[in-house]
Amino acid sequence: MNDTAREPGFDPVQLTVRLMRLLTSPVYRPPMLPGVAIEIMQLSQTPGVNFDQVVAILERDPLLAARVLSISQSALYTSRSPITSLKQAVVRLGMGTLRDLVLEAALNMRVFRVPGFEAPMQRLAHHSTATAYLARAICSRTAIPAEYAFLCGLLHDVGIAAALLALAEDRDNPRVPFDVAAPVLHGVHEEASGLVTRLWNLPAEIQKVVSNHHRPRVDGKPHPVVAAVLVAGNLAYELGLGVVPCPPRVLGPPPSAPLPVQLDVSDPDVVAEAQELLRLDDAALNAVCGEAVGLFEQLGVPLPAPRGAPGLAVAR
Repeated sequence: MNDTAREPGFDPVQLTVRLMRLLTSPVYRPPMLPGVAIEIMQLSQTPGVNFDQVVAILERDPLLAARVLSISQSALYTSRSPITSLKQAVVRLGMGTLRDLVLEAALNMRVFRVPGFEAPMQRLAHHSTATAYLARAICSRTAIPAEYAFLCGLLHDVGIAAALLALAEDRDNPRVPFDVAAPVLHGVHEEASGLVTRLWNLPAEIQKVVSNHHRPRVDGKPHPVVAAVLVAGNLAYELGLGVVPCPPRVLGPPPSAPLPVQLDVSDPDVVAEAQELLRLDDAALNAVCGEAVGLFEQLGVPLPAPRGAPGLAVAR
C-alpha cells in the first residue's frame, strides 16, 4: 500500500465515510451549474420555444455564449454556411442540440474545475466529453431513444468532480492526494453523480442513468441508455481518455507492481453484457471509434495512443 494511504485520515473506509458525510450534509452545495444552463435545459422541454428568448438568456453569460458559438462553428455542426451569430446557432441547431452544447460548455468551463486537482479534472473533462459523443454515436446505430444519451454521457462522472471539490473544501481534515482518493471515488461516484443531478433538478431519466452507469440493468431490467453510456465510457478509456490514464498494453507477463485503480472502468464481463444488450459487434464499435478520432480532433480533445491494437477498439 502507498505510504500516503497509511497516514491518519487516509484509510479507505474512513475516507469513504468522510466523503459521504460531506456529500449528504444538509448544508452541502454541489458545484455551481450556471443559471443560464439550467434555464436552457428547462426551455428545451418547452414546446414552441421562442428562439429570441433563448438568445437573450445566452447573452446574459457572454463567456458561455462565446464557447457555445465556438463549438457550433466547428465542422461537426456546420454542414452548410458558417454559423456567425447566436441566433443562427439556435435556429440551425435546434433546442435539443443547443441544450447539449450549452451543458457541455458549462461543465468544462465551470464544473470540472477543482483547485489542487487540475490534472485529473482535465482528464475528467476530456473523458466526459468523449463519452457523450461516443454514446450519441452508439445510439445512432441502434433503436434506442437517445434524447438524453449525450447529456448522460457528459454527466455520468460529475460525482467525481463533486467529491473532489468537497474534499478540497474540507478544512477540518488533511488534504487527500488524488491517487489515494481514486479507489474511494470509484466506489461512491455513481451515488454522488445521482445526488448532484438531483440537486440540479435535472430530468429523472438523467438521474437514473448516471446513478447506475456501471450496470446495464436497472431494477433488474435492461436499460439501453445505461448500456450505451457504459460501453461509451469503456471505449473512451480504451482510446486513452480515461479519468486515470490507462497503462500501455505490453507483451509478456504482467508487471509485478499493482496497476493503479482505473477509476470509472467497468468490469469486462459487464461491458460485454452491455454490448450484447445493444446488439453491437466489435466491427460496429470499431466504426464508432474510427469516427471518434476525427471528431475529437475537431473538438480539441487530445487523443493519446489507444490502449488496444490498431483497429481493435475493445480489449479482449
